[in-house]
Amino acid sequence: MNNINYRQDQLPIIAYEGGTMAVPAVPGAGKTFIVTNLVAKLLSEKKHDKSKILILTYMNSAVNNFKGRIKAILKENDIKEENSYEVMTIHSLAVKIIKEKPEVVMLSEEFNIADDLQKTIILNECINNFKINGGERAFRWFLKEQKDDKWNDIMLEAWERGFFDLVVNAISDLKYKELSPQELEGILSNGHRGILKLILPIYKEYDKKLKQNGLLDYDDILILAYKALNFDENLRIKFQNRYKYIFEDECQDSNEIQGKIIKMICRDNENLVRVGDINQSITGTFSSSDPKFFKEFISQADSCYRMDMSNRSSKDILDLANKLVKYVTKEFRQEECRDALEDMEIKTVPSGMGYKENPKPDIYSINVKKYETWNDELTKTVAYTKGIKRKYPDKSIGILVPFNDHITQIAKILIDENMEFEELGPNSLNKRKIINKLSYIIDFIINCDDINKLINALDKVFVKTDNEKGKEDLLDVLKKYSTEEIIYNEEITNNIIIDTNTELYQTFIQGINILKSILEYPITRLDVLLLFIGDELNLGKEDRAIIDYLAFYIKFLSLDNPDISLIDVYNLLIDSKNKVFNHIIEVVYEMNGYEPQPGSITICNYHKSKGLEWDCVFMLGLTEFNFPDNTNQKFQSDKWYLKDKYKNPVAIVKSEIECILTGDIPTNYIYKSKIDLINEKIRLLYVGITRAKEMLILSTSLYKDKNDVGKRNKEQKPSLYINELEKYINMRKKEVNINE
Repeated sequence: MNNINYRQDQLPIIAYEGGTMAVPAVPGAGKTFIVTNLVAKLLSEKKHDKSKILILTYMNSAVNNFKGRIKAILKENDIKEENSYEVMTIHSLAVKIIKEKPEVVMLSEEFNIADDLQKTIILNECINNFKINGGERAFRWFLKEQKDDKWNDIMLEAWERGFFDLVVNAISDLKYKELSPQELEGILSNGHRGILKLILPIYKEYDKKLKQNGLLDYDDILILAYKALNFDENLRIKFQNRYKYIFEDECQDSNEIQGKIIKMICRDNENLVRVGDINQSITGTFSSSDPKFFKEFISQADSCYRMDMSNRSSKDILDLANKLVKYVTKEFRQEECRDALEDMEIKTVPSGMGYKENPKPDIYSINVKKYETWNDELTKTVAYTKGIKRKYPDKSIGILVPFNDHITQIAKILIDENMEFEELGPNSLNKRKIINKLSYIIDFIINCDDINKLINALDKVFVKTDNEKGKEDLLDVLKKYSTEEIIYNEEITNNIIIDTNTELYQTFIQGINILKSILEYPITRLDVLLLFIGDELNLGKEDRAIIDYLAFYIKFLSLDNPDISLIDVYNLLIDSKNKVFNHIIEVVYEMNGYEPQPGSITICNYHKSKGLEWDCVFMLGLTEFNFPDNTNQKFQSDKWYLKDKYKNPVAIVKSEIECILTGDIPTNYIYKSKIDLINEKIRLLYVGITRAKEMLILSTSLYKDKNDVGKRNKEQKPSLYINELEKYINMRKKEVNINE
């Protein structure tokens, strides 16, 4: 292979030839670089011995990245082993195992996979059916007593949003504990009272719908793949012989059953390399992943080599991340959380040795900002962003916020300031555009005699021009006519605008023609109508995929409700809180991954920032509630709208499952869930800090709303972390000033 100048922390890893090896790696250490080059090296040296090398990861975008990089390295070094490696997600591996011998787990060869989108659609329908068929009363029983109708509606809406996630987690837990709907029903029939009583009918219908449609969800796939390997020795041996080496990336996000599958496949060869960063394990509170499995592997592996050098961030930013690690592991008051972070110091890359080196800003570029209100925090952040863009137009900027609702709030301010940006989130204003366009078109179809509906569709969907005054005049003129005259009388439309060569005229005529085609299209099936509209609009790849998913959703709804109407479709489209539509947007726009470009502005929540990097990062919302530090504080897991006994429903469900399985007094899951959340929030802070290359701004605010100012009971305290880091930042600023 071509001569590569490996860093000191990479040398023992690239020398690997066999056995189990753990590679804990800090952010920006170059995990993908070292794994792809090690795979290519093993292939070039024929270490795989006619078998294959398997690389496992957890995102499809990561699969494409690994494939592309390995292919390029092999081509560059003229290594003819293109068919000697496979890259896939852990779920793809599980499907591969099951399809080899589906009869082992009593499946037919025709089974299909319910992806996350299909799962969301089916579960939503099961929840709706449960409430329609008598479950609404039981559902509302868990809500606090509230006499005010307005607050009743607010609480109900909040419970509806939270209930879906509760059901997803509960069903997943029940499956991993091997409790089928039938077994659960038998246990609960003995007079059990609790949230599982609410989950059971939904679980039963969900399981029934999957089986009726020949579908398995992702939990089923992993469980059945493990069972197949366990039951069938020949199948197990086949996969053990197929893969001489297995590499697992991002294994801090692995769960117990995933680890068991991997361990079983590499039992004979025992050539397993697991790479990850415990400090970036941020999915445990809403999935079955747990960093403890990687910790166990680190302690048991034949060798463990730490990639502790990073060239992503400036030394100042790395020092701040290291300060957070030291504070948490050595001084943190809630002692159970001192192992939230692994005590691994991030080191800068040595200078003058030919490596890509760390950024070196001219000044100390880390600041803390404390504002009076949340709105102040948002508007000032946008003002600072604007200033940075003006001074450094090529710098990328990431704005990180705690929740998806915050993305929408700051997006509106950026729009008002005419600033271009990308949103990473299900409620993205930009990414909802195609859904909004569909709603304007369908609103017109429903009300085709209403001239204002026609004007709205032309305005929002079709007419494009820089001449805003000309557009305004055109739309005013249209009000003089009927919709029939505009669409079917060419003489009128041809004479409305004098200059027929303008973009204004051409897009207007194009819109009229498309709307005419849609009106004349026979509406026999609503899903087919949506597909036809998509064809007429000549959409890009991502918007087209959204239309396809929407059509699938409407088709699915039509199976249970043949009387679904165009008005029903319209009402679904305009519901910005529709979980299915939001999930469609998220899935489609994450297919190819996202990479911030020079000069770009990105808004996302802290979870979505993982794997990304920006020249400048704003970390907003660092309040005690968003980032708690002890179990006596208020927690997001405590649902304010539920009765006190049930205010942490996820923890209660886990407790109920343990109780019915063991009969013992259950673990204090409510306390444990708070510890787990504190741990994850600490790691989220670490992730946020390590996204920044050169500039970092941490911020918090004292009140949510200006109307709360001065009311002590409305104050939101700054998080302990921002206060501790502020002390360190101020100390470093003084040191820099003294040295200057």
